[in-house]
Amino acid sequence: MKISNINSCLNNIETDEKVRVKLVRLTGNDQMSVFAIELAKGQYIPAHYHNKDIETYFILDGKGIVRIGTIKNENVLWNAEMEVNAGDCFTIHPGEVHEFKNASENTLRILGTAPLSHSENDRHFVERT
Repeated sequence: MKISNINSCLNNIETDEKVRVKLVRLTGNDQMSVFAIELAKGQYIPAHYHNKDIETYFILDGKGIVRIGTIKNENVLWNAEMEVNAGDCFTIHPGEVHEFKNASENTLRILGTAPLSHSENDRHFVERT
């Protein structure tokens, strides 16, 4: 058994160039992994979607904005913009375009679950509109 500590993992990782935030896989397997995500003031995860499987998110610290949309005629139709705070959790479904933004002066820390493919070959970025 391997034990990962979210604090030491996030403190010892560089920003992921694809999503522009700190992102580290803590544990799991190909079917389901647990990820820690950290967004500094002003940082955001660009709009993207996944073709298969759900993602779940748990807001550990901070305040953020989550935008959810769908693709229609090769454009994103934004359906909702929601504020999320420490203690909130939610699910992103296959095909839902989503982006996250830190909406506070403090660090936004998120714990997420997703198949490993979501960080490797099933992450499709879209133009931000």
